[in-house]
Amino acid sequence: MNHPTAGTDTTGAGGEGAADATGQRLREAFTEAAYDVTPPPVPLEAIERDGRRRRRRRRAAALSTGCGLLLAPLVVLALRPDGPSSTVRPMAPPSAIPSASASPSPTPRPTLTSATSTPLAGKVRVVAPDERVTTEEGTELWLTADGKHWRDPDPEPGVTSPDEFRSLVDGNLDTGEPGLSMQGSGSAGGGYTFHGLFYGVRSAAAGVRITAYDGKVVDGTVLRLKGNTSWGVYYGHVKVPEDVARSLDFENPVHKVTVYDGDDKVIAEMDFGP
Repeated sequence: MNHPTAGTDTTGAGGEGAADATGQRLREAFTEAAYDVTPPPVPLEAIERDGRRRRRRRRAAALSTGCGLLLAPLVVLALRPDGPSSTVRPMAPPSAIPSASASPSPTPRPTLTSATSTPLAGKVRVVAPDERVTTEEGTELWLTADGKHWRDPDPEPGVTSPDEFRSLVDGNLDTGEPGLSMQGSGSAGGGYTFHGLFYGVRSAAAGVRITAYDGKVVDGTVLRLKGNTSWGVYYGHVKVPEDVARSLDFENPVHKVTVYDGDDKVIAEMDFGP
């Protein structure tokens, strides 16, 4: 019969102690290995660069949105169509927004030429201050010492047109040199009545000619105050076919106004056309 020898544990207690010792040694080995591993540094610079890129993208998006909001009203204004009007006042060209590449258009200057080639057929009427003169189309004109007054025909029943005034003495006109102004009203179907001041002339006006858009010349009428030959008022009527007047490229029925004296010599002239 076999008997247990010295050093042999029949209960298994020795096996458990050996296992505990092995586990302890493994834990110590893992701990030493963990201490030997150095973690990599945190990439701070990369994180900062990424943050800056994100901020720049957000800032650019905000700026583009703001610019869009600012430009939106300009686009609306530029694309808004103007409806047809029954009253036309083609005295001044449309206001354009100045651009950096476009130079401002010079103010028209009166040009004096030689005598007209054909006799004048216009009229001259000497009037008293505040004396009313009514054109065939219904425009009412009267002169005072300080300028020209007028009233256009009433636009519709029950609506009265206001009295209007163009001063000769407010400093806006250089009366030391010959010059002209022009106002008017009308419609595409009925034609246009034009009138204005002439001033700075050296002799009494005896007639006026209005050159229409198509080159046709219309003899108008001159109004002067009694005893004053240095300035006056002219008026005339220009007919335009309705299809031409309503076309998009039609701008101004009148291209030039010329005032003559009794010798058929030009004493004041102004170009209003293109």
